[in-house]
Amino acid sequence: MTSQTPEPAEPFSEHVSETGPTEEIPAAPGAAFVEPPASRAPDEVVRNASADRAAVRAFRPRRVVPAVITAVVMTAIGVLVALEVISALAGHPLRLLPYDRMFAWASSTPWSDRQVMAGAGLVGLLGLLLVLFALIPGRPTLIPVRTGDKDLVIGMQRRGFARSLAHAAERVRGVDQARVRLVGKTVRVDAHSAVRDTTGLADAVREAVTARIAALSPVWNHPVHVHLRGK
Repeated sequence: MTSQTPEPAEPFSEHVSETGPTEEIPAAPGAAFVEPPASRAPDEVVRNASADRAAVRAFRPRRVVPAVITAVVMTAIGVLVALEVISALAGHPLRLLPYDRMFAWASSTPWSDRQVMAGAGLVGLLGLLLVLFALIPGRPTLIPVRTGDKDLVIGMQRRGFARSLAHAAERVRGVDQARVRLVGKTVRVDAHSAVRDTTGLADAVREAVTARIAALSPVWNHPVHVHLRGK
């Protein structure tokens, strides 16, 4: 009597691509299948405090407009004063400014006068605004990216950064369209879905966008807020 040896069952194996295991995309129940990303992003760059500070300083806004306005006003005042002084010394004062009346008014007006107090307050307010413009950083045109090397400074355009995050959100199963806005350092995602059951979809979008931010390795932390619009 002969027995036939059964063929061994095909072992279960996870589908592996040439670049490694296929990345699983977060999805909501009932969402349609979408193509997974081709490859995973490289590991996050090691934090280096000095390199991060160098990148932030390199892409800090220069406050060109307030600086130019201040320089033009101060130059005009200086030129006007110089013309008045030089012309008076030459014996032919231009009198572009009514300084005789201004001197008479100033010598006869006490410091407690409302006009004097208002003028002093206005000048002090303008000076305070200039100081604030110099100290408070404005919105940078580029987003500094962490490199781990203070001699290597890299920045991403805000529009390109937002587009990359929107693309990551649109790859989530069940998301038809996504729009990303940067409000300060906060990432606001407006996602639209045609899926009826959107349970967990907003969390899946937040997870995907957060993972893309970690892959891009910006110097600043970018909290993610998701607004989901369903059917």
